[in-house]
Amino acid sequence: MIENQADLMTIEELSLRSGVTTRNIRAYQSRNLLPAPETLEGRRVSYYNREHLGRLRLISRLQERGFSLAGIADLLDALEAGKTLEQVLGMEAAVAETEQDDSRVVSAEELRELLPAELPVDDLLDTLRQMGLVIRDGNNYRVRHPAVLQMGREAHEAGIPFEVLLGEFLQVQEDAHRIAHRFVELYNNHIWLPYMAAGMPRDRLPEMIERMKGLRSLAVEIIEPMMSDAIVDEIDSIAQSNLPMPADIVTDTTRKKSGKA
Repeated sequence: MIENQADLMTIEELSLRSGVTTRNIRAYQSRNLLPAPETLEGRRVSYYNREHLGRLRLISRLQERGFSLAGIADLLDALEAGKTLEQVLGMEAAVAETEQDDSRVVSAEELRELLPAELPVDDLLDTLRQMGLVIRDGNNYRVRHPAVLQMGREAHEAGIPFEVLLGEFLQVQEDAHRIAHRFVELYNNHIWLPYMAAGMPRDRLPEMIERMKGLRSLAVEIIEPMMSDAIVDEIDSIAQSNLPMPADIVTDTTRKKSGKA
């Protein structure tokens, strides 16, 4: 039984977050590579959790290393009786545990209120689905990063086209991954690789997970004030470049006093 219902994912959500198609997820289940989803009383939909997400990422990594599905199945069977999979092949489950999910489920009417009123809903939904910002959840919708839609609506009302802001969101995602990669490389080079070189002792695994969580929290704490300062600097720069220079003000004032245009 899943204890934390905030961790629940439909197969579509699991597919989105793992990068594995729903067809392959079902295929992995049929080959016992992935545990079956769980059901909750009173709900007809089956749900997955972070352990499923971690396992899918592990399978993907093994396939990238050249393992066949049959080989992966044999490896999983052999390893589950000894060291944990995280110890031997990485920390996928731990990574999934540290993810923050700010998504929320809304009705079709509530979703419409999050979008600019005058724009066609069907076209917007297609775009938002392709970007992974909106996922169908039964008769409702799960909105990932609701603040993006809220900002998009406010920006549209201020005169910035909604689709332009969505394009910026994609660019921000790419920028965020580049920044995150630099922090993760620090962890990998100075913490994880030495841990592997030491033989990946089981008793140190909790320490490795906590260090990873700590690095994640620290990175977020660092980036937020730096981004705030950067925005202030950029606003000041744009304001200075668009405001008239003192000499221009003096010249304009003199012209008005002399009656010249």
